[in-house]
Amino acid sequence: MRKIVLALLVFSFAYSDNSKYASEFLRIPIGARSLGMGGAFIAIANDGSSFYYNPAGVAISGSGILSFMYSSQFGGITDPLASFFHLGYIQNIQGLGLAVNWVRLSVDNIPLTPDFTKIETPIDREKLVKSYAGETFFSDIEDAFYFSFSREFKFDVNFGWSRYKVPVSLPIGINFKLINQRIGGEKATGFGFDIGFMFRFSMDDFLQKERTGDVSISLALKDVGKTKISWSTRREHVVSSTIMFGIAYTLPINFLDGKVTVAYSSQNSYLTDKMYGIEYGYKDLVFVRLGKNIENFTIGAGIKIDFLIVDYAFLSHDLGAVHRVSGSLIIDKIFKKK
Repeated sequence: MRKIVLALLVFSFAYSDNSKYASEFLRIPIGARSLGMGGAFIAIANDGSSFYYNPAGVAISGSGILSFMYSSQFGGITDPLASFFHLGYIQNIQGLGLAVNWVRLSVDNIPLTPDFTKIETPIDREKLVKSYAGETFFSDIEDAFYFSFSREFKFDVNFGWSRYKVPVSLPIGINFKLINQRIGGEKATGFGFDIGFMFRFSMDDFLQKERTGDVSISLALKDVGKTKISWSTRREHVVSSTIMFGIAYTLPINFLDGKVTVAYSSQNSYLTDKMYGIEYGYKDLVFVRLGKNIENFTIGAGIKIDFLIVDYAFLSHDLGAVHRVSGSLIIDKIFKKK
């Protein structure tokens, strides 16, 4: 039944002029670490998912990092309503962060129902839809390819009320993205870009006191100037720009042998979403996370062993649970061992 409802939705996207939910798959968060923190990752953005939350973060995410993700969207792990994938690579070349990423959302075996719109009463139409047992199916496949460029600038700032200057970091980044969608026999293509900024500094330098933590403040703009999606049905959809803001604070905790990061993010397009998250990392080896993504609670965990990072996240949702696994291989570390 859920896939029948989904069939009605996806066909309405391809054949209508309503652009409000155009390329909605681009709003699905990337990465298990970030989802475990409720998606409050805009001001952190320092791993393989950085390109999605804030392209500025690509410059501070390391080098030679191969990242991957699988997420069962709503339902069981083996039989989800939809599957969500990510594969990407980050390389830093002389201070310039470069990244290439592929994101795919796919829904298979969507039943193709007859046209019941000529049935006069809504009750009769509902009965026919529920009882329909046809054998014709189609798929919905949505791809996005991201090409990211980022650089970190470092300088000193005098905040005015002190006699000393504070070292700060200002990463700046941009995404170019190619969007391809296919629903049944219809296709769509679009091109857009995102920009992002981060302002990072140490509270140790700011307060002239040790072990007081680090602060990151971020701003990103997705689909700058709006992104046009052109369908083979000769319809054109427009993805509205989204403003994203985030702030994060990381504090070392001596008696716990680790660090705690608390984060807040918001994104504004046709509605305003707020995300909250917290992460505790024990000796940069084991991590636990909690978050709130809009109205849904999330939990997550991760482990980092030398060149391998593996993360898991769970999100509760009315349509069904979301289970997500992601990981990264630090290729540079592997080659250094040889």
